[in-house]
Amino acid sequence: MAPETTQTWLILGDFNVIYRARDKNNNNLNLRLMRKFRAALNFCQLKEIHLQNRKYTWSNERRCPTLVCLDRIFCNVRWDLAFENHSLHALSSSHSDHCPVLLAHQNGLRKPTPFKFENFWTKLPHFQDVVTAAWSQPTTHTEPFHRLGHKLHITGKALRKWSRSLISDVKLKLHMAQEVILRLDIAQENRDLSDSEHRLRNKLKKRILGWAVIEKARK
Repeated sequence: MAPETTQTWLILGDFNVIYRARDKNNNNLNLRLMRKFRAALNFCQLKEIHLQNRKYTWSNERRCPTLVCLDRIFCNVRWDLAFENHSLHALSSSHSDHCPVLLAHQNGLRKPTPFKFENFWTKLPHFQDVVTAAWSQPTTHTEPFHRLGHKLHITGKALRKWSRSLISDVKLKLHMAQEVILRLDIAQENRDLSDSEHRLRNKLKKRILGWAVIEKARK
């Protein structure tokens, strides 16, 4: 059953099948499944939102890897017209054999980052000092709820500023590792990685698991 043309459709996921030969880095292709997938897309009148920075999204993680574009997003014409300025980028594969994909509106309004209290802050030195100093600041408000709101605002602002100096070494290493893996992922699409690059990629993928667990425990 084809999607209704009066509705907006966005379909995404790991389809585990391709519809074009160029979506795999070798010639081991299942042409029958490719034809069926392509026929289904045509029947449903769906178009692909193509990746801007990668050719493939999955690797079997071997020394000479098989690379395939399995993670995809499709939409119909109505969705495409409703959200014209969108782009799709692949992120670092990190500890997975798939890389996540990010669909974003290019011209979307940037929303202010909401204040988020981190539970581990209370265990760090000077947390109490920052809160006490901010809460003790004078206010011109006399109505109780306004006074409370103002104090919460000032304290949150002080904690946000203080927290910028608390970007942990673990978080920094995690982001750096993800960036290196992403660059090696992209390089692997066009050439074989050297032995040292291959060892580095595998080593970072293993370490990311530990760093990610640490960061999750801090939330």
